[in-house]
Amino acid sequence: MHDGNFRPAAYFGPMTLSLLHRLATTQLPVSLTEGRDVDAVRMLTLAGHVQAVIPRPVRTLVGYHQPPATVTAITPLGRQMIERFPRETEAA
Repeated sequence: MHDGNFRPAAYFGPMTLSLLHRLATTQLPVSLTEGRDVDAVRMLTLAGHVQAVIPRPVRTLVGYHQPPATVTAITPLGRQMIERFPRETEAA
């Protein structure tokens, strides 16, 4: 639940941008299994920066299991983000 000030763009932080840079140097498609990577892929997909298949979590006896998210492409908007916001080491 959230209040009226919820802004999904506010969650697009350094971790998400770092993943976008990692994806740019990786042969696609690629599957990501770590929870924080899957969450970052969700944000990148919502922002229109990548195309991905993100299965719904599966309920288990002890909670939920998140199947891997598969990134199939970086969109032109995602490429613009990479150019506009280079990695910290590239910017220095």
